[in-house]
Amino acid sequence: MQYCNRATAMLLCVVLSVFFSWSAAVADVLVLKNGDRITGTIKQIWDDEVAIEPEYSDEFNVDLDVVDHIESERNFELEFLDGRKVVATFPGANDDDQQLISVDQQPEPIALADILELDEPAKAFDWESHIDFSATLKSGNTDSSSTQLRADSKIEIPDHRHFIEYSDYREELDSVTTQDRQLIKYNYNWLYDDPWYFAANASYERDPIIELDSRFIVSGGLGRDIFNTPRLLLSIQLGLGAQSEELAGVRDENSVAVWSLRYRQEILQGDMEIFHNHSIVENLEGRDNTSYKTSTGLRYEITDLLYANLTLNYDYETDPVDGADNEDVALLIGLGAEF
Repeated sequence: MQYCNRATAMLLCVVLSVFFSWSAAVADVLVLKNGDRITGTIKQIWDDEVAIEPEYSDEFNVDLDVVDHIESERNFELEFLDGRKVVATFPGANDDDQQLISVDQQPEPIALADILELDEPAKAFDWESHIDFSATLKSGNTDSSSTQLRADSKIEIPDHRHFIEYSDYREELDSVTTQDRQLIKYNYNWLYDDPWYFAANASYERDPIIELDSRFIVSGGLGRDIFNTPRLLLSIQLGLGAQSEELAGVRDENSVAVWSLRYRQEILQGDMEIFHNHSIVENLEGRDNTSYKTSTGLRYEITDLLYANLTLNYDYETDPVDGADNEDVALLIGLGAEF
């Protein structure tokens, strides 16, 4: 029994030693020109700064010009100032104190200043979701309230992306409902030749206050990622489709042209995110109407899970039903969760 306990203890020590050795081996290291070493996980190089996340603190940025060299056995996607793109590791510096990268296990000296951008390779499966609740309340001579529940989810598998969005916006004025709008959207992208992609879209909308009983749109088209990094996304797409709409009890079906844009950017070392999404749907036949929808705002990180949000929604119809306004504007403040 004593022998078994001793053997078990030795085995545990070996396992722990291998584990900690492996952990140290896979850690990234920034070696600074003053001799300091920062160990952690390198997230990105962008705008002449290296983002690194040590175990002992949140992610922070280091000026690239104070870095002597990088050591990492992980693969990174690199883009240089001359437009060249490679997937490489960082074995360290050579005898001439030049930064080395390894491309297909072939070492190559480079200058860190020549790196335009570095990103972690895309994961085989990645997803991200948000749930936002926003509200404005006013009491006194006029009692009013507006609330919005919004949820979105993104699922990425190499060369395939799925975006799902749901929003429910309600507004009351002196206990009378003045807004009651629901919107569900689905967007599929196939990156056939990155950054170009084919897109397929479907959306369902209703707003009984303006007598929009239902509006269903399906479309397909072509899109392009202007930027697509963990910190910055700018994507546009243009397509054609069909619309089935029931307005004031009258059903109409016609073809439409669809334009959409998605923009997201992290600032303040990732603590804040600004975003802008908009779509334009132009009727090509039937009712002479163009629909504009935009959502602009920011999210400020409170914890790893929670954030505060400020959102401005703007909807515009060139030919609304008789008696309805052309535009709806809502400014909302609230909280959200990211997971």
